[in-house]
Amino acid sequence: MNDTLRTFMFAVCVSICLGCESPTQAIAPTRFHFEEIHMGAKVKITLYAQHEAHATSAARAAFDEIAAWDMALSDYMADSEVSKLPTLADQPATVQARLAKAIAKSLEFNLSSSGAFDCALGRLTKVWRAAFRESSMPSDAVIADALNHSGCAHMHWNEPTHTVTFDIADIQFDFGAIGQGLAADAAMQVLRTRDMTCALIDISGDILASDAPPQTTGWVVQVDPEFESELPRIILLRNQALCVSGDRGQPGHINGKTLSHILDPKNGRPIESPRQSMVIANDATTADAIATIACVMSVEQLKDFAKKFPDAHISIERLEHDGGLQSIGQ
Repeated sequence: MNDTLRTFMFAVCVSICLGCESPTQAIAPTRFHFEEIHMGAKVKITLYAQHEAHATSAARAAFDEIAAWDMALSDYMADSEVSKLPTLADQPATVQARLAKAIAKSLEFNLSSSGAFDCALGRLTKVWRAAFRESSMPSDAVIADALNHSGCAHMHWNEPTHTVTFDIADIQFDFGAIGQGLAADAAMQVLRTRDMTCALIDISGDILASDAPPQTTGWVVQVDPEFESELPRIILLRNQALCVSGDRGQPGHINGKTLSHILDPKNGRPIESPRQSMVIANDATTADAIATIACVMSVEQLKDFAKKFPDAHISIERLEHDGGLQSIGQ
């Protein structure tokens, strides 16, 4: 996800009358803000609570939940669960609950998007990370080899036993298009179980909001446009998620040319640029996944896909020949 999102919080305190027969008032909720680094990015948690100790404890639990998802899904950490997953052919591997959910949800989006979303592109991801780091275009042969060892089509998931099997060796996962959304949803559930019903979680631009701040109608978020000629968009969120995906957040540079970090699963190469999508959905997992899908698909494909998610609002920003600026769905 990119860093074109900026959140504006309202530090508003309210007094709640307990009844006409008593002059006693409840302690006004106070805004608390916490930040830590997780999943390779700055994670911000803002919430309203009546006591600092309660807020601090709840935020600590939410950060720990996000860290647990990172330990399950990160392909940067050698000791993460996914990094230690066997990559031999025809060797079933049992996975724990978080990785199991990531696989299952990813396969749902892979199916609904006809392959535009693919969590098994780890080999390709590593090829392009190295290319961007060295500013050197990978050869067609290297890309073809990585592509031949990528894709959910080579993966077989057994939901009852939580086992995954690959039909060829060295298939690797990359949950970069859904991991932060999964972590945000799980962290918000942790906050809710601790009676934190008014909160906002921001994981590097994947934003999930619960109830509105006191005396407001929602959390205000500004989304910067892909093109300088366009104005920022002001979005009001309440019990919704917002995710932005595109070229600006993590661009790659090779020989002076800027390339997207988002790969097209069909050819193993960066998508056409410039492209940016903004998705508002009822949960961060859905918003996160669809934001990437909206960048990969053609406009006509996206219009058909959006019918499967009637509660999601999708906005795209592209050059005129590539679809221009338009809203799809809802």
